[in-house]
Amino acid sequence: GLSGRFFVTTLPTIYHANDGVFRRYRGSRTLEDLQGYVLERKWEAVEPVAGWKSPSSIMMHGMAGLFHLSGWIRQIHSYLTGTLGIHVWISYALFILATLLIGLFLGL
Repeated sequence: GLSGRFFVTTLPTIYHANDGVFRRYRGSRTLEDLQGYVLERKWEAVEPVAGWKSPSSIMMHGMAGLFHLSGWIRQIHSYLTGTLGIHVWISYALFILATLLIGLFLGL
């Protein structure tokens, strides 16, 4: 959810948020540097995250949804292969079939 919404690609990733404006912190991870960044208002010199990459944008809301979808698909796969004992390749075939059927349904 949040990693998709903030488009986190590396860890640790730190953001400064103020009044709905987000800025990515790229400095040192020491306590003194983090405190200085906030208390000395060094964040004002940092360019805000682009509007389309803002966690509150429609685009990042969709990214968070895709992250949730991938987790849901992984749970279904684990249920099919673990609990029901279905072979892995049959599970893959079911996902391929479901993808094709959804595509056909949405395309009509």
